[in-house]
Amino acid sequence: MTDNDEPVHPAGPAETVREAYEQAPVVLGALGLPPGYRFEAANAAYRAFMGGRDVVGRKMPELFPETLTQQIFELFDRVRESGEVQAVRVWRFQFDQNDSGQLIDVHLDMVLGPLHGPDGEITGVTLYANDVSAQVRERQEAQAKAAEAERRYQAARDVVLEVQRELLSASLPVLPDAMLAARYLVASRDQAAGGDWFDAVPLADGSVALVVGDIVGHGVAASAAMSQLRSVLNAVLTRTGDLEQALDWANDVASRSTSMRAATVCVAVLDPASGRLRYTTCGHPPPLAATVAGATRFLPPSGGGPLGTGSQPVIAEATLAPDEVLLLYTDGLIERPGQSTQDAMRELATVIGDAVANRLLPLGAPESAPERACEQGLELITRRGYDDDVTVLAAQRRSAPIAPLAVDLAAAPGRLAELRDTVRAWLWPIGPAGGDEHAIDLAVSELMANAIEHAYPRFRPGPVRLRADLETGGVLRLEVADDGVWAEPGDPPATSGRGLWLAGARLDDLRVSHPSGPGEHGTTVTIRHRLTRPAVVAADTPRIPARRPATEFAARLEEGPPRVLRVSGPLDIATADEFADQLDVAGRGGVFPLEVDLSEVELLASAAVRVLFQARDRNAAHGHPLTLRAVPGSNAADVLDLVGLPWQPAGAGR
Repeated sequence: MTDNDEPVHPAGPAETVREAYEQAPVVLGALGLPPGYRFEAANAAYRAFMGGRDVVGRKMPELFPETLTQQIFELFDRVRESGEVQAVRVWRFQFDQNDSGQLIDVHLDMVLGPLHGPDGEITGVTLYANDVSAQVRERQEAQAKAAEAERRYQAARDVVLEVQRELLSASLPVLPDAMLAARYLVASRDQAAGGDWFDAVPLADGSVALVVGDIVGHGVAASAAMSQLRSVLNAVLTRTGDLEQALDWANDVASRSTSMRAATVCVAVLDPASGRLRYTTCGHPPPLAATVAGATRFLPPSGGGPLGTGSQPVIAEATLAPDEVLLLYTDGLIERPGQSTQDAMRELATVIGDAVANRLLPLGAPESAPERACEQGLELITRRGYDDDVTVLAAQRRSAPIAPLAVDLAAAPGRLAELRDTVRAWLWPIGPAGGDEHAIDLAVSELMANAIEHAYPRFRPGPVRLRADLETGGVLRLEVADDGVWAEPGDPPATSGRGLWLAGARLDDLRVSHPSGPGEHGTTVTIRHRLTRPAVVAADTPRIPARRPATEFAARLEEGPPRVLRVSGPLDIATADEFADQLDVAGRGGVFPLEVDLSEVELLASAAVRVLFQARDRNAAHGHPLTLRAVPGSNAADVLDLVGLPWQPAGAGR
């Protein structure tokens, strides 16, 4: 009661309530029931939000027709129909705020509730809203800045990886009596290239020199110093095979360079045949050896300080058992946050032993023990983070060297897939890089096709002999011989005669020879090619691809438009005729424009190249294009580039 004994509403005196409502710093309003949703009340903040217009008594759809499709009225309906409060956050609206004809973007937090009459029935909708547009814009700007920073960070890391790939050896030699693997991880917090490196150098006596080193610091100077020091060791080891001489040169160079001084290095020369190991640890963590049963041992440090510090390198010796794995690594692997070096080395020994024994992550694990040691070891050990670059290099003595391959068969198209599969199976334990494997696939197909087409009469195929061996230093020697009569080829025409040229285009050396004795016939084509396997240089640990399964030729036409012939499997002398028929049917002999998708083609040989040239010419005669699509870096893309047939990336321009 007031002093005048007048009744007072629980909300307070009417004038006070009105002023509180009017002056509230948030949007407050009430709207009537449909169909009009007329404004029944709007405080000063609401009217200001509406552009200063007098809105009470006017219908919202008439004031702001652009909001009819923005679900605000559906929200009002839910409140009216359910009688329940509806709360929404950061709803985005666009409306003409001041009747200027220009829409603006606003973001609102809103709470809507039912407005009840004296008898409890719902007579309208109350609205409370807070304009959060400024906060949203600030957040969007912050997110944009963060996204730009992330983009620049990723770009910087991409540059880091590109620099490291160029400065490091991106591949490892493939050896007849040892298996190698390597990984390099960029420090998780660094944006500058580091000074870690690894190298594997085949020596003339059948040994292999394994090198892992670490230049102090990061950035361009460290990367440049790393590259120079790696080059010195590589050059001297390659030329002389002398570990002491290589270390003397490296030590001398480091002593005269501030950026190389105090570099640590572990160099080990392994004779896979005997297991003899000569090594030095110049200020570097000692190598770790692991048996296939999982037993591990750290080799004793050789002694001697970092390079260029006045300490002379010391050579130690050990013996590696057959199948035993040797791991060289940089200190980034054993210097981790919150863990002592001793604990880290114990963990390293346990994890690497379990990886080599294949009891760590056996499902889908690499078949190669060195690959398991590098891939799984880094995956588990760096899970809790790592502050420095991490580099590992693993080598395993083969219990038995790779045996030579000998295959004798008839020169018939039906035997080509069998021969290719046999060579692939022989190569699989060797583990060459994908590019080498594709090049050998193509060479085997072309040399066999050469014997099929040219050595013997068409219906009287004679013998073909294939011999393959992996020589010291990782050089593949592959020989295909027949007993036919050699016809000297002329200049290759536009659409044929490319077989031997394609076979040798991606290999180190191809030579053709013939018997010199009277009455002797036959042709022998010999290929020599140094094999490599990939070393992973990345910010994560991608897997080495699994063995490629052999596939059969298939073609599927999609009517389109455009008409697309999707081809898979091998395109060689055995499938070229069927491929030509499929092209002819799909393009109606050149009458229709046609796309040929080669993204699933595992081999594109010269016989199929001839078919593509012929199809191109047929289509051109009718004024229609023949569009070829391939996956960049694939065998098909490489061959199309070699022969000068234009192509587009698969999936582009669709």
